[in-house]
Amino acid sequence: MVTTYSANGDLFVPEKPRAWSGRQLANIGAIASFDLAPDGRRIAAIMPVEKPEDQQPQSYMTFLLNFADELQRKAPVGK
Repeated sequence: MVTTYSANGDLFVPEKPRAWSGRQLANIGAIASFDLAPDGRRIAAIMPVEKPEDQQPQSYMTFLLNFADELQRKAPVGK
């Protein structure tokens, strides 16, 4: 779940939470399958394959950099 929030002095005011993704993260055991960048603007997540036949060894990762900026550029508020 994710939410936007505001801070007013010592008061933390979250908005209504919503689903971050329609898919669940991969279950890889005792360690976390995601990590948040120190600045809070990026996330790295391990997502499961959609179909068992798609499961094969992979040697690459996809990083989404400046995701919020790109989303705002492609879908500006008010359009």
